[in-house]
Amino acid sequence: MGSISTSDPTPAVLILNASLDIKLREKRAKILNRAGFYTSSAESAEEVIYLAGWLCCPIVIVCHSFKHAERRRIYDRIRETAPGTTVVLLNDFADSDPGILIDTVKRALEPQP
Repeated sequence: MGSISTSDPTPAVLILNASLDIKLREKRAKILNRAGFYTSSAESAEEVIYLAGWLCCPIVIVCHSFKHAERRRIYDRIRETAPGTTVVLLNDFADSDPGILIDTVKRALEPQP
């Protein structure tokens, strides 16, 4: 039996993709998957808060489809329950250009000083 080898030594990154809008959520997942990221999705504030702690993912993307108060609650709860997770609060510009979305994710993955 042969083993699978890869030329890219970087491990795959799981991104939690949260949006109330199923079309945006699916579009964003396809873009992220094509860029080499694994995604899991959440469709409510409660689900994203729960999954962020359970999945131990390095990044949570929170869509602009959530109301401001929900976005703040999601951010605060994830910071409490999964302090090592970076929370990215997207605006609608990131969904209008896949390059902006990927650049935003890559910047969020960079080590912080």
